[in-house]
Amino acid sequence: MYKPFFHNKHIFHVVIMLFCQQVQAGSDAFIDFEATIGADDNVTRASQNVDIEHDGFLTLAGTGGYELYQGQTGTLTGKVLLEGSKFSRFDGLSNVAAVAKLNYTFGFGSSFGAPWFALDLDYGVVEFESFLRDSNVFKAAATMGLQIDDATSMRLGFAYKDREAESSVFTTRNTSFFINMDWAIVKRHIVYITYKYETGDIFSSASNPPLWLIDASNGNIVDDDVFLDKKTYKLDGTTQFGTLGYNWILDLHSSFDFSARFLHSQADDVDLDYQGLTVLASYFHRFNL
Repeated sequence: MYKPFFHNKHIFHVVIMLFCQQVQAGSDAFIDFEATIGADDNVTRASQNVDIEHDGFLTLAGTGGYELYQGQTGTLTGKVLLEGSKFSRFDGLSNVAAVAKLNYTFGFGSSFGAPWFALDLDYGVVEFESFLRDSNVFKAAATMGLQIDDATSMRLGFAYKDREAESSVFTTRNTSFFINMDWAIVKRHIVYITYKYETGDIFSSASNPPLWLIDASNGNIVDDDVFLDKKTYKLDGTTQFGTLGYNWILDLHSSFDFSARFLHSQADDVDLDYQGLTVLASYFHRFNL
């Protein structure tokens, strides 16, 4: 049977040891800490009101990073992320994650408004209380950003995400495009808005899915081990995300962030769609080593 990479914990011990050696070697290192509380009004991603469930959660995350290379036009940074999330009502959604990240950020000019670019590669493992959801996750992204004026900046990019899970229902492949705008309304106070369009796989849960929906899933349907009275199925579809947020910068190292994210998913070949709203409140702090 397929086992997530995380079951081989020795490999992650090696990664962490190598990172610690790099931290001891110089000062181009940092540790980011983030704490988030949130609420999701449709964790089942259900289309029918009778199947919709809500939940709240707490997430704690730590990221260690080190500048592996710094040249005239770009910087290569390696990171290791350790993260844990605890859900209030549905324990099966609680999870821990370990992710290795590589980021290369570069530009071709130093003048104001000159664009910058970033390439990101992530590979990690996520272990849920739900066995069906245990996953290996690979992600690649390309981003461009620029400063429009003293108060306004913009980012846009493309991303590909490949998730291999214990169940085929939660094995998903998605491609997305996003655009983000930031406005510094006053000093240390930023309002931002993000739009993301994603294609690929979506999944949804229902107590009694009709036969036409079971047929459309092409066998990708399972008795859910989190929502015990429901079946969860996978379909081809598109999802649109809209996020409105506010960031309060406390100092050079810490900030609060408050956001609301709305999503709308639509199946490609059948008449099914669902919506969801997630609200988040986060505290962020960076420790420079």
